[in-house]
Amino acid sequence: MSAGLIAGAVLLALGAPTEPATGGLTSPGSPDARRDALARYGAALWQVRRDRLLSAARSLEAAAKQDPDATAPLKELVRVYSRIGREPDAIRAARRVLEKDPTDADTAHALARLLHDAGELKEAVAAARLAAESPELADRPDKALAVYRDLATLLDATADPAGAADALRQAIDLLTTRRKVVAASGLFTPTEVDAELADTHERLGKVLVKAAKFDAAADAYAAAHKLYADPARANDPGSAARLDWNLSGLYATKGDTADALRHLDAFLKLRPQALEPYERLASVLRQAGRGGEVVAALRRHADRDPKNLYLLAVLAAELAREPDTRRQADDLFATLDPLTNDAKIVRAVVRSHVETGRAALVLADLDRAYKGIGETDEDAAASEKSAFAAAKARAIADVLRAEPEWAAAVIRAAGEDLRQGAEHHYRTWHLTGVLAAWHRKLEVAAVQFRQAVRAAPREASYEAYVRLVDVLTRGRKPADVAAVCREAVQRFPVPAFFNYHLAQALADLGEADEAVAVADTAIKQGSGTDTQRLSTRLGKVLVFEKLGRHDDAVELARKLLAEFELPADRLRVRYALAGALWGAKKYAEGEAELRAILDADPDHAGACNDLGYHLADQGRDLDEAERLIRRAVAVDRADRRRAGDPEPENAAYLDSLGWVLFRKGDLAGAREWLEKAAAMPEGAADPTVWDHLGDVCFRLGDKAKAKAHWEAALGLYASDARAKRDGRPEEVKRKLKRVP
Repeated sequence: MSAGLIAGAVLLALGAPTEPATGGLTSPGSPDARRDALARYGAALWQVRRDRLLSAARSLEAAAKQDPDATAPLKELVRVYSRIGREPDAIRAARRVLEKDPTDADTAHALARLLHDAGELKEAVAAARLAAESPELADRPDKALAVYRDLATLLDATADPAGAADALRQAIDLLTTRRKVVAASGLFTPTEVDAELADTHERLGKVLVKAAKFDAAADAYAAAHKLYADPARANDPGSAARLDWNLSGLYATKGDTADALRHLDAFLKLRPQALEPYERLASVLRQAGRGGEVVAALRRHADRDPKNLYLLAVLAAELAREPDTRRQADDLFATLDPLTNDAKIVRAVVRSHVETGRAALVLADLDRAYKGIGETDEDAAASEKSAFAAAKARAIADVLRAEPEWAAAVIRAAGEDLRQGAEHHYRTWHLTGVLAAWHRKLEVAAVQFRQAVRAAPREASYEAYVRLVDVLTRGRKPADVAAVCREAVQRFPVPAFFNYHLAQALADLGEADEAVAVADTAIKQGSGTDTQRLSTRLGKVLVFEKLGRHDDAVELARKLLAEFELPADRLRVRYALAGALWGAKKYAEGEAELRAILDADPDHAGACNDLGYHLADQGRDLDEAERLIRRAVAVDRADRRRAGDPEPENAAYLDSLGWVLFRKGDLAGAREWLEKAAAMPEGAADPTVWDHLGDVCFRLGDKAKAKAHWEAALGLYASDARAKRDGRPEEVKRKLKRVP
């Protein structure tokens, strides 16, 4: 049986749709290549059905390569890549499909969702609009509904409530005029169709409020209420009651406090277990000039619902607003403390403490939580208390991460306590350091981590040392890094991490012999796993580079390339080798290594950035350079988003993008990206960023700014041994002579 017949048999056995499989793969070219592509595609579908997704991806990639005009393998790749965590590849595959067929609603919709998850909202909107305009939706009302609703979500997220309202009206029209067709699709029962319609009316009301279309919003809410309240339609009395909540917000925004309170009172009769309704009650009463009634009104509700912890938290926060009732507030906060670690209640407490100028109480709450975390739990009750305390501490930390101004107040309170000699749990000091680093206050973070090190038991101080080394490294403080690492290696039995960073700091300081010796020590200590073995050896490659011993770096990297065989390890080594080759001025070889890395992993952010930067620096292939660097920025941004990194972007990559735009003559764009880089902690400590920004400002005619930026670069270059060796300070001095 021929390969083509085998594939056809596989497709028929799987019940795969024949039109996308055959029609989608029709293309000019050799019949043998097409038959092979079809066979691989059929095998891939079989593998997908059995969750053999990595094998399926390889089969589909081969099919797409064999028949480059086909769309079916690419469409399936979008789904497979998304399932195995290769979102950037999924995005690329989806874009290739749409280049060939812009009317493909499924792929455009999938691309919109992928771009939304990657944080690329403008591009996501464009993809969603493409899906919404597809003629395919005419016969697929279920898909049309999903597309319109997602388009509305994206437009709302990009501050386009009017556009979101239009998309929701399209969904409402679909659910109204083609109700029977939607129900007949089999995805919704008639009741579910009505529920979707009611929900869409409610969403429309919300976006119309944002657009200040209050009368239209009221009509939308009324339509939703009618559907929810009708036993023969959506039949959801609870949601119908919720519409009083929406209407209260609408009238409050409009300034109609009487109607706002009327609808809010109706909603509060349900005794909602949430903060927001009671906070709104206080807010609207104050808006109506009845602020003196807030506490009494909340007490009346509390008398009827004494176990409603959300209500009690709002009451406590209101009592704390006035000095005369602050003692009552603190008593109520103390009552709530052991009863709940609910994140919303914790947020209300933290907010109250900060807004009443008592951020030190947040530190006390943290101390209490950390002291409640048992090192070892002897019984179930103790274990439960420990888990409760740990959750409370995490909730406070999450609130402070999300609110920079509140975190700043708590960090200031910690600094004041430190000056006054006050004591806190070592984990409290540690958290304030984490928060300071999270909110870009690296010097403050270093102070807090130093205190955490001093306060922690010896065995518990390791993480604080690691964090301290990290913030000092990010702040480009090699002398301080060296001092901390020397201290840490005396405290821990296997200090490979600290010797690794000590070697880097010594190399930055130009202490060549000791840097190499310490790097060798780290290699001996880091032999526990293959990852440690490779990391410590690559550390020595980097030491050689920092010391200007590029040939030694190249030689060692080549040895490692022969020693480590795993593909992921070899990528790491090749990346280090590329950097060493570039340092040795072997540009062609360095570029070849970077391109080889990108052949294996097109989304290797470091290789994309480095190749793009080097091309820009040499003034060649600038369009390719910009494309590479923009890919590095996008991939890195998505990775950081998934990892929850506090810094959303890499300052070095933004600098590279600014530099290539400068080379292309886009001075305004270059300035924008370089200023973003300079506003980040790593960028602010990087002399190259300021040097580039000075160049841009000079070309723009802003000589005062150019001078200031070059002077900043010169100051930072002064403590950079590698920059001195490369003559960077002298180059900046020559530039400064042009701006007296």
